Amino acid sequence: MKKHFTLALVLALAAASAQAATFRKEVPVRQHGKEEGMLLDLSKISMGTLNDVEEKKQYLSTVQLEKQRIQNYTLRMVYENAYLLYKRGDYQRAQEMAQTILSIDPNFKQAQTLAKQASHMGTYGTTSEAEVIEAKFQETIRLYDSGRLVEANDKLNEILTIQPGNSKAQAWKRKIDYDIAKEYTRRGDEAYAQNDYQKALDAWYNALLMRKDDPKLVAKIADTENKLRKQQVADSMKQALDFYNKGQFVESYAVFERITKIQPGDPRVQKYMSQLKNEIAGGYYNAGNKSYNSNRFDQAIAYWTNAKKWGADSTTMDGLIKRARNAKENHLRVKQQQAIQAEQAAQRAEEAAQKAEEQANQQAEQLDEEPIETVTVDGNVPGLPGGTLIPGSTGTPGTSGGIGSSVGGVGANETLPTLGGTVNRVSAEASAASRAKYIEGLDAFNQDDYERARQAWIVAKQLDPGNSDADLGLRKVEELMR
Repeated sequence: MKKHFTLALVLALAAASAQAATFRKEVPVRQHGKEEGMLLDLSKISMGTLNDVEEKKQYLSTVQLEKQRIQNYTLRMVYENAYLLYKRGDYQRAQEMAQTILSIDPNFKQAQTLAKQASHMGTYGTTSEAEVIEAKFQETIRLYDSGRLVEANDKLNEILTIQPGNSKAQAWKRKIDYDIAKEYTRRGDEAYAQNDYQKALDAWYNALLMRKDDPKLVAKIADTENKLRKQQVADSMKQALDFYNKGQFVESYAVFERITKIQPGDPRVQKYMSQLKNEIAGGYYNAGNKSYNSNRFDQAIAYWTNAKKWGADSTTMDGLIKRARNAKENHLRVKQQQAIQAEQAAQRAEEAAQKAEEQANQQAEQLDEEPIETVTVDGNVPGLPGGTLIPGSTGTPGTSGGIGSSVGGVGANETLPTLGGTVNRVSAEASAASRAKYIEGLDAFNQDDYERARQAWIVAKQLDPGNSDADLGLRKVEELMR
């Protein structure tokens, strides 16, 4: 869009300069001098000194208005040159220049009329201009009689575009302007009677465009502007106080700020705004303290930064912000060290468990490899004559004795006495590893991971069969997993 505008504007200026050079000696062309200095070199403008967002918006709006004014001024010069071409009978080039203007500003009504009229004259010749003017007059009168004053006024503007000095059109325009102003004044009076001051002002300002020298209308507008301003201030004050009573201090402050633009210098508003700034700054300060005490350091920094923006002492807030940043770094450092220590402890426990498990496996392998001493019973009892059978043993067929014999036999329901006792001894490493596995299972149990807890406690029992805590844990987890 920007490229299109620049190209079209350059073409228009080039065409205007070429036409001016063509008939400079014969027809006086509007000259310009200092206006060239009005063009803004926007590339050299810096906005670094504008800190407030609203100020930047206002600045950009001003720049945009200035650019629009320069564009309008340039298009007006091009239009005047196009009209001179039209008066000289060069309808084709007049139409081309008018179309160039419309490509930049489609709402340029005079250029619309000139392009249409130049096209018509180029087709039908110069003798038809009077007929065109007369037809437009007839259309103006028809529209006026039907009460369509604005459309009738547009037709008169078309006539005056073609013939600016047409006295009949000028007289009709004054009459229609007066009637339009009278209608706008009537509408404004009705709106004023209904206390709709904004609508009344809109209508009266439209009337003022037609009756610029009407002192009564100017006085009415000034009086209504004051009433509207008081009404807006009263409504805004009510809204601001409602926000204030609800504890919405920032919203309340924004409404008071809007009031200062309607009615600057109101001492009551200034007092409210000062009080609100103190309360908002205090609220941010207290919120920052709570966040700091809860170890939410980033949030505390944000609150204290806002407190500084709302008028809290900058030195104090900067000191608190620095303290929060240092505390955040220390907090992160401690957490990191704790995580490293926990990881190292877990690694040591895992290594101890693996070592204990390896030792237990080695002991089991050694037990498997050691030969078991056996005693061969051949029926001879030491100290007895050879060949004598043990009472109750199996002899040759036909001998007495056997199971159930009354002499020295072992009954079916009797058990032999155990010679000596069996003692299981566990190394200190296996006991420590069993304890580590128990703790691992307890952690899994607390996380509701019952299967992992069960597996850990099984290994703990294998490492130390006397681990009663692992026994209790297994019974508990098996009950829960049923």
